[in-house]
Amino acid sequence: MKSLDLPDRKRCPDKAEFDLVTVDDYTVARLILAPGWRWSESAKPAELTAFCEHHHLGYCISGRLDIETADGGCSSIHAHDTYALPPGHDEWVVGDEPFVAVEFLGAASFGRPRSYGMHALI
Repeated sequence: MKSLDLPDRKRCPDKAEFDLVTVDDYTVARLILAPGWRWSESAKPAELTAFCEHHHLGYCISGRLDIETADGGCSSIHAHDTYALPPGHDEWVVGDEPFVAVEFLGAASFGRPRSYGMHALI
């Protein structure tokens, strides 16, 4: 057992904070995305992909995140929602409250520059 309040690793890319813990072979991340964070503005320059290629599986603690897929589909994640997002999307924080979530899939490479979405490949 480990606490996200005492992470093994902490990454702080533009307008974001990722607290990571690893238990056995599993890495879990707490995401804190600040108001104004948008993947295409804050992460795209480091990821070097047209869209977010992360496959997200998580639970939203607070805040709101809007998603638009490459084919134009739109959705929102709110507090207490569980979610699975496939690769190929843009995402952004809506409102004045940070988006806080815990993610269980692909978390080990969150916030790592130039990951090219490689952690999304299963």
